[in-house]
Amino acid sequence: MALEPQWSERLSKTGPPEQPLRADSVRNGIASTIARGITTDVRARGRYLSGFCWAMHRITTASATADFPRTEKRQILKGFEEILALASYRRRQVHGEVTDGLSGLTGKTNASDDELYNSDSIDLSSFSLLDNSQYAIRGFQSNLGNFSLKEGEFQLTAAGRSLAESLDNVAGRYFDRILDAVQTGRVSLDLLDELAEAFTHQGCFTGSRNEPERDSLQRVVLGLFSWDEREQTVSLATWPSQLDIPIDHHYRYLVSEERHSNDLKDAVVGGVHYLRRAWCLSILRTQQLLQNSTDQRELQYDDIDAERFQPFRPIGRAYFLQVLLAHALRSELWGLSAHLKREAPGGTARSELLAGLREPIIVDEANAVLNTETRLNDERMSQSSVAKELLLAGRVTPTTYETTVPGTTSTRYTTLGDVQDWLDSNLTGEWRPTTDDSVNCWTLLHATELSFESVEAASTPSEAFNALSKLVARSTVQLLAVVRQYNHLTTHNDLFNRYMQAQYGRRPSSLVQTAQYVDTIPPETSLSTVARQLFEDRVIDVHNQVVQDRLGSGPISLVFGVGADSGGETERYGDDTLYAAGGTKQPGTQTLRYNDLRRLMRDAGLLTYNADQDLWIPTEDGEVILARFRGEYE
Repeated sequence: MALEPQWSERLSKTGPPEQPLRADSVRNGIASTIARGITTDVRARGRYLSGFCWAMHRITTASATADFPRTEKRQILKGFEEILALASYRRRQVHGEVTDGLSGLTGKTNASDDELYNSDSIDLSSFSLLDNSQYAIRGFQSNLGNFSLKEGEFQLTAAGRSLAESLDNVAGRYFDRILDAVQTGRVSLDLLDELAEAFTHQGCFTGSRNEPERDSLQRVVLGLFSWDEREQTVSLATWPSQLDIPIDHHYRYLVSEERHSNDLKDAVVGGVHYLRRAWCLSILRTQQLLQNSTDQRELQYDDIDAERFQPFRPIGRAYFLQVLLAHALRSELWGLSAHLKREAPGGTARSELLAGLREPIIVDEANAVLNTETRLNDERMSQSSVAKELLLAGRVTPTTYETTVPGTTSTRYTTLGDVQDWLDSNLTGEWRPTTDDSVNCWTLLHATELSFESVEAASTPSEAFNALSKLVARSTVQLLAVVRQYNHLTTHNDLFNRYMQAQYGRRPSSLVQTAQYVDTIPPETSLSTVARQLFEDRVIDVHNQVVQDRLGSGPISLVFGVGADSGGETERYGDDTLYAAGGTKQPGTQTLRYNDLRRLMRDAGLLTYNADQDLWIPTEDGEVILARFRGEYE
């Protein structure tokens, strides 16, 4: 018996859509696994980790507060967060800005009101960090668990207590005065000034007396954890002489039947923290290579790097392939939305829309993008892009580049099999940097983006269908290239293939299901048929599935509507009708939360900013950790 779609929210037909294909949610799921605890709602700052652990530890152990009910403890924690923010901004007022020092600070807008600091004290009873949102301490509770620091609202793990005690070395003597300020509702500027290093965000990485805190933070960020079976808690492990990334252990655990009822034990024994460690090490190595490069010649992993990072590369590559897949699907969704809004706001038959995609343009554009060219510029590539390219390809020329698609080409591939054969000969299994003058998945992405302008500029129905055909053709080749790379990646790694199947095999917009779908299409199928089929089945139909099956997913807005969404207007909208609705924005890409993780690594004393080079470079501690990883530590 077929199940009816279920939902718990009314359908909104206006406003920005949330995950209209859920392709981005798969991407974000992989990112949350790799960069566990690094979220975009509450930024992971070092003093959020150590400061919140310290505040919770002291509040639950101090005689003055230990017996307080949880509601009162929560209010005190909010007060500690307010003072942390105010002291951080006050430090910038007095001592000047430390590069990126207040980046990611929750409530920075309210704390940076200079008028607050015009008197000798600030009235906390009339001050709020955020007007209509929860404080970081509330949103960060799950992150403390993701970093294995907390197992209950006010119950720290052994690792959390170690981190709290390490900060107590510099902040402990201020606890009573901070508590008094919170309870009386007034904090003096003198206290805020005294907290410049002990309890500010900048003090985390500039303080001269908090080596124990930095050491503990480094072990937390890099996932040096062990499970204490006797105490049933997570502890910080000591530094090994060789720092490994045994990620295959994580794959094996996830595809096995073994599970532990204790979530903390499950995470630590399962080895998910090795993934964040690997990405941190990859970022550190990137910044080290950039630091030692005096010009824009090609950067390259050496043999040690290639061997040591190999365990991390499959999931790193899968993440960026999912980024590319989501971009291709979202590009077509955006193109469809833009087309309907301009050409058929009152609705058009699905069959007419698909028939309007023009075969000659699809074939010409598909062949053209296979001849995409790349030209290097003189400007420096962003550091996040360099990190991505080194992880994927192991080498890159660290300059920006431009992608161009020829207007005409001598090649004439007309079937799916033709394109797949070309990809297998020229792209599949090769992980070349985008700065090479050869086609790869990223140059295909840029080629797709170059088609957006024609969609926006179309002024007649004929131009509109031509532009949509161009976009669909280019994004189709982009999708096919991604699938070919993914198939090669998993064919040669059975364990990783089973891991991806287990984790993401049920998501329609995932690499797993998209690859399975493409593999069912006969190679002799014409390119135009493939393009229309992907457009209909993987964009239009998947969007409808997301809208119809939205139980527990929160409010979802229509990008476009079909007859079933018309609210009973069956005369105007038949079941085959597509009509304009809320729309969606052009797709973007992400770089595995690089900026957020780099900020946390700076807080932990692993990176520092070099103004002369305009680079983030490894600190002495960062260099030591790289030596441990590369087997060069003595």
